[in-house]
Amino acid sequence: MALKRYGMLLKKYLKALNPMKYRKLTIDGSLMDFLYDEEKYLYKYADMVRLFLKHQHPEPKTHEFIVMAQYNNMIDNMVEEYVRNEIMKIV
Repeated sequence: MALKRYGMLLKKYLKALNPMKYRKLTIDGSLMDFLYDEEKYLYKYADMVRLFLKHQHPEPKTHEFIVMAQYNNMIDNMVEEYVRNEIMKIV
């Protein structure tokens, strides 16, 4: 099974910011298990954050494509920021 977006991001940050932990997990042979478990958590976290943000910032009362696209991009960018901050806590 291949890592998805958050797993790859976690691996990149772990390797760059905490090389000792990265090497230890690699030597132990538990790196992929660690990444899969944390990735699973991060996707659940992103879903919860998305629901929270949509509750805090309700959808616009219009069906105009541009307005809805801007709204969805805003929510996606905010979720991405929350997830990156959570990754920094994990690393």
